[in-house]
Amino acid sequence: MLTRPVELNLSNWRQPGHNRWAFHHVREIIPTEKISRGNRVSELAKSIAGSVEEVTVAGPGGADWSLQRWLEESNSDALLVAHRGELVHEWYIDADIETSPHIVFSVSKSITATLAGVLIDQGLLDPAKAVVDYIPELADSGYGDASLQQVLDMVVNIDFNEDYLATSGKFLEYRTATAWHPCEVDAIDRNLHDFLCSIGRARGEHGQVWRYKSPNSDLLGWIIERAGGEPLAGLMSRYLWQPLGAEADAYITVDRKGAARTAGGICVLPRDLLRFGELVRNRGFANGRQVIPEWWIEDCSEGGSREAWERGESAKEFPAGQYRNKWYQTGNEHRAMLAIGIHSQWIYINPVTGITIVKLSSQDEPLKPELDATNLRMFDNISARLNP
Repeated sequence: MLTRPVELNLSNWRQPGHNRWAFHHVREIIPTEKISRGNRVSELAKSIAGSVEEVTVAGPGGADWSLQRWLEESNSDALLVAHRGELVHEWYIDADIETSPHIVFSVSKSITATLAGVLIDQGLLDPAKAVVDYIPELADSGYGDASLQQVLDMVVNIDFNEDYLATSGKFLEYRTATAWHPCEVDAIDRNLHDFLCSIGRARGEHGQVWRYKSPNSDLLGWIIERAGGEPLAGLMSRYLWQPLGAEADAYITVDRKGAARTAGGICVLPRDLLRFGELVRNRGFANGRQVIPEWWIEDCSEGGSREAWERGESAKEFPAGQYRNKWYQTGNEHRAMLAIGIHSQWIYINPVTGITIVKLSSQDEPLKPELDATNLRMFDNISARLNP
């Protein structure tokens, strides 16, 4: 069992030497709210019919990596693979990770947007409406003339730079507002909602270019709370965690005034993240009911602006891809979908081969593009191995 690093604190919990323990003990570092599971657990059927132990992948330097070397090189904490609804591979670097919710960082965006889809289907949200119809406080901010769909699709043009390694400036102010970083005593009341209202407008129209900016997804959580009439954790529990049959409570980090960090603060048991991925692969159907509207899953896998994506910063990773409702479309022949978080958190869904893969990690740096490409090749190789 991993032990808590002696010098771990709020300023270093995401850094190497601290992060492997911290990433599955987040509630001991940051304020959180519980996302309650229901009374019924959906059992994960297990199968030994398929094996992925012999799968290899070309590493960044071109040499073949075994599955085990890939797990080591990518600082993996957990790997779960389901094939047509059956769990065929389950691996953890430490037994404690199997039973502890692990932070999923920006995979939280995809989970939160899925909740938004449920509320849209119920008529509580309208993606065509302006953000200020839900949050009038944002009228003078960069979001003052943006629509909810633009927020969902990351095509809002705000004055914000996503710099995970920043040691000063707007991004550190953002981290401080979310309670993810220490603040000065005289700034103790600084909070996420005030920060969102302080973001200015960048030059250019909304809707033209895909730009990855995490505050958009925290704003989505605020909008969901306003429309749903209760805190995010309660809505997430009622509309997702209970219906999908989660086996453990999840939780989400909150700021010093209780605002949910929906851009990156959800912490989930690995098997429950697999259940969520399977729910999406099955077009929103689980345990005899339609939990997520099927049309929403279809929109996430097919919708979005090709033009905005092609003008954006990630088109080189997925030249044929798109982005819709905080889900990545790879654009490959199988229409594989992805939810991705920093430090190498993944959900990979291949609807043609029936594969769902969850990979949770403690990668030493927030971003490693060369390893991201290797991860994707390994996911495709696993999918091909199980579907010869």
